[in-house]
Amino acid sequence: MSNDILWIKSRMPGLVTDGSSLVSTGLISCLQNDHAIDLLCLRMTCREEAQAAERSCPFRNVFVADTDNSGGLARRIGYRLGYSLRSELTSTPRSVFYESGRRARALLERVLAERRYRRIIAEYYTVAPLLAGLESQTSLILHDADHVTIDLEASQEPSLPRRAWLHHRAAHMRAFVERVGPRFASVLTLTPFDRQAYEACGIVRIKSLDVPLPDLPAQLPTLEGESIAFLGSIDYAPNRDALAWFLADIFPAVLKRYPAARVQVFGGGNRGGLSSPNVDWLGRVPQGEFARALGGAALGIAPIRLGTGVKVKVLDMMWHGLPVVSTSLASRGTPAEHGAALIADTAAAFAEAVCELLGSRARRLELQGASQKLLFERHASPAARASVARKLLGGADASAHPLTPVGARSLCGSPS
Repeated sequence: MSNDILWIKSRMPGLVTDGSSLVSTGLISCLQNDHAIDLLCLRMTCREEAQAAERSCPFRNVFVADTDNSGGLARRIGYRLGYSLRSELTSTPRSVFYESGRRARALLERVLAERRYRRIIAEYYTVAPLLAGLESQTSLILHDADHVTIDLEASQEPSLPRRAWLHHRAAHMRAFVERVGPRFASVLTLTPFDRQAYEACGIVRIKSLDVPLPDLPAQLPTLEGESIAFLGSIDYAPNRDALAWFLADIFPAVLKRYPAARVQVFGGGNRGGLSSPNVDWLGRVPQGEFARALGGAALGIAPIRLGTGVKVKVLDMMWHGLPVVSTSLASRGTPAEHGAALIADTAAAFAEAVCELLGSRARRLELQGASQKLLFERHASPAARASVARKLLGGADASAHPLTPVGARSLCGSPS
């Protein structure tokens, strides 16, 4: 029987450096030593194509199916309007039509006709129609619970028309998940909270897993000084909301007690409307300089109030040795959820927690040790990684059924 795996994701993990890509890279690393993994992705830039051909690429083959709407402006507008109409008529999120179009289906059929796989692993519910008939051989990874995220955003939206539109979008997503989710042999989430949200949609074959991480660093920061690290692009709405809340409602109280404290913002984006004294806007720090720059902070913060899924920024700060103050929402799926961080959900409590850590290096070092211990046990140990691998494989023994071969283009290998 083939031990090969087909991985399906809209973009190539490792080349798009966002939180989703980092999660995917960690999951793939749990399987790549024991399995040959092929990737089917829906779009790729020229730079990404060059990197996909490098020897460090974790995939044996990378197959690219451009989305049906790729092409000129008129074509994209036409497909957008068509998808919007179909979305309303079928109670299906519009993004589903982008990721499950004819080109993607043709490529998948060709690959499955010419190869046999032990397992298909797909990310995001938007690819569900693409996998019709293959659900029993597929593990579906759901990075977050979008319908819950949008309902939460709607609850904080002051505009009545926009609030109604957000609730409408959330209802579409929930209805679609209720239709397609229960068909899959295995559904995986990144937090227990998200698992419960999908169980409420009727998905019973579902488990949560801890995001696997690389080996922990041998040297940790000394946690001197009074710098506070914030990670994330401020063009992303939950990050912008978090930083705006911290600077407006929390940081002034911190500065009254620690006037030398500074916030260091790691991440690009438009900082218009975000003003405060004692803020260093560091932008996108190159990967080779990131650990050293972050290691100069005394602690990290995750004042996130919107979204679902695991907040990779919390794992990232803890992995680099920073103690963290987090909201309960941002703690999900991380050691913060298990006592290795300070949790605060109001401005006053968050300010008090930050001041507690600024006032005690011993407390900072205590949390550093606690988070490193839990990171190893739950995210970086051989046992933790083996547990993730078992869940990804879903106990599958059957190979994928071959389908009718159709033309497609491929990179770093051919499907034959």
